[in-house]
Amino acid sequence: MTMKICGAGERGRQECGNNERGNELRRCVAQTPNVHLHGQGADNYSPILYPRRRLLGASPHSVAISCRVLSCRVLSCLLLPYLLLVTLSHAYAQAPQLDREAVYQKALPLYQYDSAKPLAVKLGGSQTIGAVKFLRFSYLSTNSQRVPALLFTPQGVSAAKPVPCIVILHGLGGSKEIMAGYALAAAKFGYASLVIDEYGQGERRPLKTVPSQRAEQLAATVMQTAVDVRRGLDYLQTRSEIDGRRVGLAGVSLGAIIGTVVSGVEPRLKAAVLISGGGDWGLILKTLSARNATVGGRDTSAFKKIDFAELSVLLAPEDPLTFAPHIAPRPVLMLGGRKDTTIVPKAQSELFDALSQPKQSVWYPQYGHVPPPEVVFPAMQKFFAGTL
Repeated sequence: MTMKICGAGERGRQECGNNERGNELRRCVAQTPNVHLHGQGADNYSPILYPRRRLLGASPHSVAISCRVLSCRVLSCLLLPYLLLVTLSHAYAQAPQLDREAVYQKALPLYQYDSAKPLAVKLGGSQTIGAVKFLRFSYLSTNSQRVPALLFTPQGVSAAKPVPCIVILHGLGGSKEIMAGYALAAAKFGYASLVIDEYGQGERRPLKTVPSQRAEQLAATVMQTAVDVRRGLDYLQTRSEIDGRRVGLAGVSLGAIIGTVVSGVEPRLKAAVLISGGGDWGLILKTLSARNATVGGRDTSAFKKIDFAELSVLLAPEDPLTFAPHIAPRPVLMLGGRKDTTIVPKAQSELFDALSQPKQSVWYPQYGHVPPPEVVFPAMQKFFAGTL
């Protein structure tokens, strides 16, 4: 399911969805006036982008409105062409100014949910790999989304001997099954693992890649999966063999991005490992689209039509840079390859800089995107041993 966010004008109202997530966003963005469409036409942009100007405040393009008013008043002035050139150049040259703390406070309602609603858990079969048992099940999240999941538990676990747990998030185009290696490695060190299919991926119906809605789909993936994780934590609280006071998170690529966001709003996550994650959606998508990259089966070249500086502003409510400072005082470990061309080192460094202490990092100069598991496991094990 693609979350529809109300657009500007009649066309936007027709596309507007009625789910609770969309309603929360509409209530949130309605607080600030002066929304307008501009540029190459509404069809070239995601419906989520321009309405959210209300949430985030004015962009440099809003200065263009004052330019048109000015032209009406001084139309007879011989200096009009010069004045307009200077004004417009200034408007478009200025980078969007973001008050990320204000964005964080306004975006918080997007990640809230009613924890009293039933999880409606559906149990599947259980299997054993060596000494590790795993259970297939699903639970109900917001927007009527059912989340397929795997729960891995190590040998000897019981209500009398509860173990800590790690929530594991996969990358774009991945699934819970491909993260089984991480869960099995964690079990060797005495950790349970909860692994889910993220929104629109794995067993969940894949999102249709409509060029004009790709930014909207990206925003929906981050927001919905973040809430899905929170509902997963609710489920872990019902398992007597899991120590709910000792739950951490490990995310890879997109999973690290979503992991940063959910860690910034969910205090029950006591520590986080972010592998090949980064910040600033504008920067990430700019570098990917510049080389026509396909990531997780998704073509990023369509993002070339978007103003990346403005995209950074408009996707701020889903950007790790907005949420990273709010993880503290819980510790974070960042791991990444310095030859990464998917989440480039600059994006990795921006995220690390945005994190507050306590934080650690290990950068692998010889590796690209997502260093091999056997490379990162020792650092992960040492980190979680000291934090969970």
